[in-house]
Amino acid sequence: MLVMRDAQMGTFEQAAVHNFENRLLSHLKEFFPRHCEILGDEQVHKVIRLGIERAEQYSLVSERDLHLYVGLMFMLGSYFDQDPQLPWAAKILTDENIVYPNDRADQLYHRAMVFLNEAAGKENQYLEIALRKVREFPVSALTRTGENRDLSFGDYALKSLYALFPEKYEAVGDSAIRQMIRQGYQSARGYGLTGEAGIATYIGLMFMLGSGFDRDPRYPWAEAILTDAVLSDPVRKGEALYQSAMAYLDQWR
Repeated sequence: MLVMRDAQMGTFEQAAVHNFENRLLSHLKEFFPRHCEILGDEQVHKVIRLGIERAEQYSLVSERDLHLYVGLMFMLGSYFDQDPQLPWAAKILTDENIVYPNDRADQLYHRAMVFLNEAAGKENQYLEIALRKVREFPVSALTRTGENRDLSFGDYALKSLYALFPEKYEAVGDSAIRQMIRQGYQSARGYGLTGEAGIATYIGLMFMLGSGFDRDPRYPWAEAILTDAVLSDPVRKGEALYQSAMAYLDQWR
């Protein structure tokens, strides 16, 4: 009689997980080819492993549901379930009235598509305009000058984000944007970004990339800068974050 030892079972399970990750990698390369090209296979695998871990919290463990969940990470940010801009995501994922996990995944996906159509446009036309504005955004606009000097930092941030990407601003809603700014202000200062330009850069990246961009494996350059102990000067750190963000954006030209 064939008896499978613990070590053999462990090897079997590891092989099954590896095969699943490779299937999901192929899926992501098909639907998000440019994302995967920029990240490289090793970094995409990190996103996949994080997605499996986060989806499991919500009992999303089937291959189909994981495809949907990780796909949404690529569209909304890896920590979309915690993003104050997307409160509907956490609400769906934790709704005890949704009995079956596949129903939860379906509702989450459909709600995300509604949001993305409103925010980015059905052909990403609003997103393209916003990205063009970001490329043309002058460094001087990160701080209050001229007619904006008398505005509070929060009001100036609201005004700037609306001007940058009005469709997303309206799809998210003023209240959620304000909450994100408050959260971003504290988080940026926690990383040593005490200057106005650095904090504004941080909040702008939350708005464009997702509130968890600072630890998102899709943006390893952000975490590397923010956690760099050598880069202790707040002005230099803010400048490095801004320059790296613009360099990342240039890869999408």
